[in-house]
Amino acid sequence: MSKWLEIGCIAALIAMAPIGRVHADTPPNPWEVAKNPQLHGTYEVHVRARERMMETDSLPLGRVDRDKRLEEARAILEEAHAADSPDVRLRFDLGSVYESLNRHKAAATVLEKALAMAPDHPAAEDAWLTLAYAYAHGNEPRKERDAYIKYLTRSTYGSGRVTATLNLAEAEMRLGHMDEAIAGYREAIQLATQVPTASDTGVLAVWGLAVALDRSGDAPGAMAQAKWATEIDHRRVIEDTINVFFVPAYERLWYFGLREMALARGAKGAPEAVLHFQQAESLWAAYVEKAERADPWLPRARAHHDSVHNERVAAEKRIKPGPNKPQDIPRDEITF
Repeated sequence: MSKWLEIGCIAALIAMAPIGRVHADTPPNPWEVAKNPQLHGTYEVHVRARERMMETDSLPLGRVDRDKRLEEARAILEEAHAADSPDVRLRFDLGSVYESLNRHKAAATVLEKALAMAPDHPAAEDAWLTLAYAYAHGNEPRKERDAYIKYLTRSTYGSGRVTATLNLAEAEMRLGHMDEAIAGYREAIQLATQVPTASDTGVLAVWGLAVALDRSGDAPGAMAQAKWATEIDHRRVIEDTINVFFVPAYERLWYFGLREMALARGAKGAPEAVLHFQQAESLWAAYVEKAERADPWLPRARAHHDSVHNERVAAEKRIKPGPNKPQDIPRDEITF
């Protein structure tokens, strides 16, 4: 993507590395230590753990050496009983490390207590964002939404704010608040135009807006956004399985289904349209098969499947019979 510009069950959520910024902080002064002797040595622990955490900043998610450094930071913090430390910085550090190690429930437990203890600490801004990620992975959209709002009241600029705005829109959609979700996606798109490092987030916001419009009943608007998303997603960020996660995982199929529908309807000829309609039909069939029975979007997914099936049949009738006529795609090839 150019600089143009996580009651439903959806989340195209960006899994940003939740290590966060290192805030300018200082060790407790002698008076503070005299008042609370438990603070003695906590700053050194904080510095040692942060050194390990900062070493991961340039390492991609999923790297073994990244996890090794995070495990070292975890060991340092746990040995110092960071979860119950009177120095809230250690609690923030531990929650961040837990979330980075995909220990989402543990991260939420630590950060909830830390933020209750010091909601206005300089490090609280990043902690609220990390807590939101933990809730997103745990499929707790109400808590996730509230954590993003807490973060956004403290954050004024940067890619973190764009990401939080996008993910807040996702949480609203999961809760069935479609007007709020649509407004949130549009705000995220606008914000992404102002932050050069947020281009991928902007692409995801366009994808999300397409899904939200589709689920709210605006089919033409959804197709227009899906077409735009397809055109600008040069890096195929919607297919990123490392930095972008879905709750539940099969939700990604909805985005792919809209993409194939947009490509089919914009195809230059019947053969090309058939290929994309086939893909779309398989994707919607897979969504229906994998969806939870309580999924509120299931009827619409079935309607999409029936629609693209009929469109495929109609397109096939416009193709002269021949050896190269497209064949159906086996459903077991869908691995999402």
